[in-house]
Amino acid sequence: MTSPARTPYQACADAGVQFDDALKAIGVKTDPSTVQVTEWEDGMRLHRVAPPQLTPSQTARLTRCLKAARQ
Repeated sequence: MTSPARTPYQACADAGVQFDDALKAIGVKTDPSTVQVTEWEDGMRLHRVAPPQLTPSQTARLTRCLKAARQ
């Protein structure tokens, strides 16, 4: 038996959860990410992860962690 296919919305929601978990792991407490859906006139839909807005201090913390991970 095969598992049901994931929708683009579900894939974006899963990516948002992973991003939120990564932020929590470095000590950044913020609102959860959301999924935004844009639909054009021809019926095509675009799904994207909308990360939460970070404060300047949260952004600085994230930047320090990313720089440390690169080294």
